[in-house]
Amino acid sequence: MIKSHLQPVTQEEKRPLVVDLDGTLLQSDSLLESMCAVVRRKFSDLFLMPLWLSKGLPYFKQRVYARNDSDTARLPYNLDILEALRIEQKRGRRLILATGARQEFAQKVADHLGLFAETYGSTDQENLTGSTKAQRMVERFGSKGFDYAGNSRVDKAVWRQASAAWLVSDSEAFSREVKSLIPVSKEFRFGPPRLKVYLKALRVHQWSKNMLIFLPTLLSHHYFEMQSWISCLLAFGSFSAIASSVYILNDLLDIEADRRHPDNRKRPFAAGTLSIITGWSLAPLLLLGGLGLGLYLSFNYFLVVLGYFAMTCLYSLKVKQLAIADIIVLALLYTWRVLAGGVATETIITEWFMTFALFFFLSLATLKRCSELILMEQNQEKKNKRRGYMVADLPLLLSFGVASSYLSVLVMALYLNDPRVAVQLRYPEALWTLCPILLYWLSRLWLMAYRGHMTTDPLVFALRDRTSYVIALSAGILWLLARGPLFLAFAF
Repeated sequence: MIKSHLQPVTQEEKRPLVVDLDGTLLQSDSLLESMCAVVRRKFSDLFLMPLWLSKGLPYFKQRVYARNDSDTARLPYNLDILEALRIEQKRGRRLILATGARQEFAQKVADHLGLFAETYGSTDQENLTGSTKAQRMVERFGSKGFDYAGNSRVDKAVWRQASAAWLVSDSEAFSREVKSLIPVSKEFRFGPPRLKVYLKALRVHQWSKNMLIFLPTLLSHHYFEMQSWISCLLAFGSFSAIASSVYILNDLLDIEADRRHPDNRKRPFAAGTLSIITGWSLAPLLLLGGLGLGLYLSFNYFLVVLGYFAMTCLYSLKVKQLAIADIIVLALLYTWRVLAGGVATETIITEWFMTFALFFFLSLATLKRCSELILMEQNQEKKNKRRGYMVADLPLLLSFGVASSYLSVLVMALYLNDPRVAVQLRYPEALWTLCPILLYWLSRLWLMAYRGHMTTDPLVFALRDRTSYVIALSAGILWLLARGPLFLAFAF
């Protein structure tokens, strides 16, 4: 929203308008984005950054920006400011881009927008921010010979030398501070991010996968042990916090790729609705909270969640780009949640169930990749640049996935034939009906994917699918029947 306090600049009284880039023209910070690109491109460079910084900020920026090959057309521009600048240009006003970003990067932005008559950025000799920027603008236009558009306290040095200000702010106190310093001709006010933006960054909807932690308790004899449910809830919170930490890290490192994706470009960090600083602050806090909660449960559980974090980081940084390896690791991550539930409640998980879980989740992981390839085929794309697959791989992946689905049902049938099951259940025969029910559900998922209707993660899809709820209810009733009428009466 724009608030105008002065009349627009007239033909008789024109002053050049100097515009800052980071946080003003952009909703993001190009240096922080470049640092994310460096880590994504070569993770070991993360450990070189302190060495670069020790040689001075200009040298640090030179090394970091040199590794940023971002498409300037996809940067999260502040559309309100961009529109206001276009209006000023049409009126004949001279627009100047002056930024702490590297000169080469700033020039790429200026060339893309086609609005700026001159461009000034940081070089090997100087870091063009604060008083250094103010001095350069005074040398070029004279004191009070220009207006300045900025957003931060470091810009106050420039505003002191400017004639009027364009202000970008989300703080009423900062707005008053600037207005006491200089006349404000235009103000762009943006409130703090809403709660739903944070929830989107945390990917709360993905926490549904962590419900697998409750599975060992549901399948054991601990239904009515309150301590088991409390342990499950704590384990769920621990896993969810760590998962959100990894999601945030993944989004920070994948900003450039997300902006090329029709859906992912709406993610908070890619869209600029959450700052990168916020992301780098939230991620370690969530990780420490999740690990701390895990250690509170037990040391063994702490090791499990630590292993989960390591595996997810490995997946995000490298494995997800490797064909076949990615679906195997995804299946292991699903299975890991079941294992975590068993460790948290000290419930023994049989080798049968772990084998079933591995094949079952391998099927769902393959289903996810097949869905992506089917949608690519419909959009006439040949290769997924973010994964290691081509559309031509689809028939083979389909065979892998369907085979895994049916193998999981076979393992279940063999498990139900195990004498140990008959000892635990009063009417084990009731569970045999689970096999055709599971066959139907898995086959239906594959059919939906083949028709191009599986646009999200299979487990998330199932949570939105009425048929899946009917099947889950039927399975629950069969399990209660297998436990016997007395158990059923007590349960209800």
